[in-house]
Formats: sequence, structure tokens, C-alpha cells
Amino acid sequence: MLLAAEEFLLFLLDEQHGTLLPMTERTEHLVLAGAVLMDLQLANRIDTDLDHLTPGNPTPLGDDVLDPTLAEIAGAEETRDALYWVERTARRGPEIRERAIARLVSRGILREPGDDAFLSLTPEVAHARRYPSTNGAAPEHVRLRIMRVLFSDDIPDPADIVIISLVDACDVWRKLLTAEELARARKRIELVSRLDLIGRAVATLVRIVRPTARAARDGAAGLPLARGLPLVGSTFSVARDPRRFFVQEHLRAGPIFEVRTLTRNFVAMAGQEANLFVSRSERMHLHTSDMWDPLCAELGASRFVLNMDGKDHVRMRRETRDGFSRQLIESEIPEAVHVIRRSVAEMPRDAPLPGLPAMLRLVGETTSAVVAQSSTGEYIDDVRLVLREAVTRGFLHTPRLPRTPRLRRALRRAAELSDRWLTRHQLKQRARKPNAIDHMLALHRADPTFLPECDLPLTALLPLFAGVETVASIGACMLYVVLKDPALRERAQAEADALFAGGTPDAAQVRELDVLYRIMLEALRLYTPVPGIQRRVTTSFDFAGHRIPAGKDLFLAFFVTHDLPEHFPDPQRFDVDRYLPGREEHKQPGVFVPFGVGVHHCAGRGFAETQLPLIVATLLHEVDMELAPPTYELKTDRWVLFPSFVPDKGFRFRVRGRRG
Repeated sequence: MLLAAEEFLLFLLDEQHGTLLPMTERTEHLVLAGAVLMDLQLANRIDTDLDHLTPGNPTPLGDDVLDPTLAEIAGAEETRDALYWVERTARRGPEIRERAIARLVSRGILREPGDDAFLSLTPEVAHARRYPSTNGAAPEHVRLRIMRVLFSDDIPDPADIVIISLVDACDVWRKLLTAEELARARKRIELVSRLDLIGRAVATLVRIVRPTARAARDGAAGLPLARGLPLVGSTFSVARDPRRFFVQEHLRAGPIFEVRTLTRNFVAMAGQEANLFVSRSERMHLHTSDMWDPLCAELGASRFVLNMDGKDHVRMRRETRDGFSRQLIESEIPEAVHVIRRSVAEMPRDAPLPGLPAMLRLVGETTSAVVAQSSTGEYIDDVRLVLREAVTRGFLHTPRLPRTPRLRRALRRAAELSDRWLTRHQLKQRARKPNAIDHMLALHRADPTFLPECDLPLTALLPLFAGVETVASIGACMLYVVLKDPALRERAQAEADALFAGGTPDAAQVRELDVLYRIMLEALRLYTPVPGIQRRVTTSFDFAGHRIPAGKDLFLAFFVTHDLPEHFPDPQRFDVDRYLPGREEHKQPGVFVPFGVGVHHCAGRGFAETQLPLIVATLLHEVDMELAPPTYELKTDRWVLFPSFVPDKGFRFRVRGRRG
């Protein structure tokens, strides 16, 4: 039998979009707490009346969701009411949710969530509408049971009363029923909900503002203000060294503070607590703002996946994720290696090569070969310029991109590349394996109202916009640290040679890379290429004792955790052993987040985590290289008022000859 918390989550699962029906984080925690108390009541471990919730049988149930609350109630020195215990148990809300989902996965009801964190039923449950059998019985899907109770005279059993009470407490019926259906079922819902005292306590807490919460808000004297100068505020500090600025202000002011500059004022959030909050609550409280609107206007698009929110954003990511997946690049490793080798063979010997442009070519060519079975060729600099201007102007809220001749040309050429890809794929042969561009075209043909023709040119460039600049930046940093440290280079080169010992490697061999994989992780931590995201607050929320009102611009500096010694000791030291068993510093929740947090985290994470070690391994195996000059120390370039980091133009390397 499933727990009430498990059934509640299944009831609220939006199967089309892979998310739960939206509600505030506080509401979700209160309802999950109520579910735990209801299960304890059904198991005769607690008793309730109008004024008291008392322990019954204190014997543990052997359940990691229920037993912690049972132990608290049994060990309490005084008797409290249901309101107290619902609010007390709600502190365990994230833990209850995590454990409930893990149990549903282990029972074969939910699929294992991937990097995108989408939730979905297993095919057996999705089509049969029944859960895997227990004791010879296959329980019916909870939503079918509950709807039958609402629209019939069937007598609800205790488990159904629990779910109806919880769903009513969080007021999501209108998301499931039409106005006519809800009017018809309302009396039935109210009748059933009144049968459970704990459900009524949950509803009370959800619908009122608790005095303690009001006191916390009233006691806040306003957000701390980041340090700055008169009139210009923090403008120069942000522009000069944004990474240092956000880390220092986090250490001084805490997880949330206000930043004032010449062009705009915004709220900044940073640290583990902030990362976890956005991961859980972005859908409810934040919007991507108008950052990508100027680029959409330039290329004639009505919208772009990077500025979508809500169900449309979830759907677009789900429909296109196979085109950016780890599985896709793993299936194309021979082609990727061929492209890398061809590019390496064209590198001149004994001539200093700019590090970042060389890596941009490698990443651009392998990405386009895998996701579009084509080439970026001479277009890569144009695509990169368009992306840089779009991000910078979007951050500054400039309504249009600049009208410089150079950018005009880059926009024309980016559109030309997109048109070439789309035209080629519209004429594709059936024998060819579908790739990302094919998936986009198929989605357009299936639902042109969702992905109209005018959006295709910009959407087709998504594989390049989403990863080439950032992946190339990290790849260049990886190459730098390998060439700078002889001991690390020796280990990485030995691993690369072993990878190619039997010829072109396969996916299993690439997944076994250890040293190169840890070099990548440490480069992602120390040289996080895009360490912040901007959002607009759409629904007010409370965080760290402050009320953040709707309409505020917000910047989440998620990278700050990478530079904090409490998470990564001696954080400025490049240390690939941080990720070894026994340390695994990156596995702290909300701490290692190089691909972003929340619903807009990088969809190509798995793709990049395969691509980066493969490129560096192939380079190390194919050619002998050195820094030019050997004494060079890596520095980073920064975009004005936007904290993104790439290796500076001084980073160069020289190919001394081919190996083997």
C-alpha cells in the first residue's frame, strides 16, 4: 500500500509536462506533513480530536518517512494540537518529498528522474492506470479512484478521504476540473474533507498567514545593500571582477542583498540556501524576464525556448531533449573523434595557437556534426558574436541589439547557417538517423501552433547558443591546467592513450575516464563560465527573513558556493582529488552547480560531460603540445556587467608534433 504522501504526489503529477501542479513551497510542505500525520493516524500510532494530537502505539513502523515524526510526537514533553504538529512536520517537507519520489521509482511506478528532473510514470502504469501488483492485487491509479468518489455515491475509504482532504487544502481542483465539473463536485468535496481533522488543520495553515511568519517579515529592516560608491553604486565592482564581488558580498551580507548600478538595480541571491530555494521554487515565483526578446525580434521569432516558462518551456525541453542528450553523443563517438582528428590535423606546427578559438572550433564542429550532421565552419565566430550581444544586452535590458555593421553581418550569417541546416534536413533521406534538427522539424509539423515556422530559424541554432561558448571555455581551461601541470598531464595523457589503445573508443570506454573526468569537474567549479542567471519575480516570496515582492529583478549568483571553503576547502586551488570517494565535495546538495539550477538548468549537461573529456583526450593522444609561452598564467575576460568568464587572449598553445 502506498503512503498518503506518495499518492498525493501521484495525484498532482501533470503527466504531459512532467511536473507537479504548481503550488507554493510552503503549501507543498504543509500538505506533505499532513499526509505523514494521516498515515500515522491510519496506522493507529496517533490519536486526534479537536484540541489534541496524542501518541498511541509508539512502536516504529520501520518506515523512513513516517518514523521520524512518530518519534518526535512520542518524545514530546507536552501535548499539542494538530496545527502544531502539521507545522512542525512541514520542516521535513523537502525530505518527505525526496523520499516519497525515490520510493515510487523503486516500486516501478515512476521513472528515474534524469538531469532535467522531469517526473513521469513508467509505461506500464501510464497505460494500464494501475500500479505494480502487491499481494496479487494491482491498485488502481489514485486519480481514477478519487474522481469516481467525487462523481458517484460510492462510500470513500479512509485512504480516499485523506487524498481528497489534502488536495482540497492546497486548492488545486480548478487545475483538474472545469468550472462546471467543480461546481457539481463541490458539495461532495466539502462533505468528504470535513471527515478528517488533520486535513482541516492543513487547510487552516495553508489559508492563513501565521503570526510568526508575519513577525519575521515585519522585523526585516530591508535587504542589505551591496557596497558601492555614491551615485554609481556597485557598477565598477561588478564590471571589474563580478565573481569576487558576489562572493565577498555574500560573505558580508548573507544569502540575499540588493545591488545598485548605473543601469539597473536588482536583488542578488547567492549560496547553498539560495540555490536550493530556486531549484525547488523557480516555477512558482520566477520568470525568465525579457532577456531574449531583442534576439527574437532580430530573427523574427515569436519566442525561444530560453525565454519560455511554465508548461510550454517544459514541453519544449521534453520534445527536444533527445537532440542534446548524453545518449546521442555516445552513439556518435566515432563521428565525433573523426571530426576532432580532422581539426587537429589542420593545426599548424610550432606556431602559437589562440587557445579559446581553437577549442571553439573543436566544440563547434563536434556539436554540429552530432546534432545536425553538418558543420559550423566559418560561421562559428558569427554565432558567438550574436550570442554575446544577446546575453549582454538582455542583462542590461536594452530593448534592441546594437546596429553595428559587424553585428548586422553576424546576424545575417547566423540566419544563413540556420536556413542551410533546415533546408538540408527537410530534404533528408529516410536512411539517416534523426538528429536534433529533425526533431524540431517533426515538432513543427505535428503542432505548428506550438512551434510555428517563424520560430524555426532561431530554434535550430539552439545547439550552438546553448553550449558552444561555455563548453569551449571549459575545454580551454582543461587544456591549460593539463599543459601547466606536468604531473597532471602525465596522468591525463596515460589515460588518453589507454582510451585509444584499441582504436576508436566506444561509449563504455569514454564513461570509464577518471582523471580527465575529474579535471573537467574541477574546471567547471573553478572556471564556471556562466555563473549566474537573471529572473523576474512574478509571485512574492519569503527568503532568509525578507519579503521579495513581485516585479523585482533578481540575479542568482549560483557559482558562489564553488568559492566557499566550507564546501570546497582551499577553493582557489585546482584539486582533482576533491571528487574521489571519501571526499566527493561536489555531492553536497545545492553546492556544485556549474550547469545552473532550477527548471532552466542546462539541458545539454550530459552531452557536455561526454564531449569535453573526449575532446581533451583526443588532443592529448594525437599531438604533443606546450603552452606558449610556458610561463603563461591563466586569466579570464569578463563581459561588461555580466559575470561570464572565458580564457583571455593571452592563452596560447603550440603543437610540437604528432604523437605515435
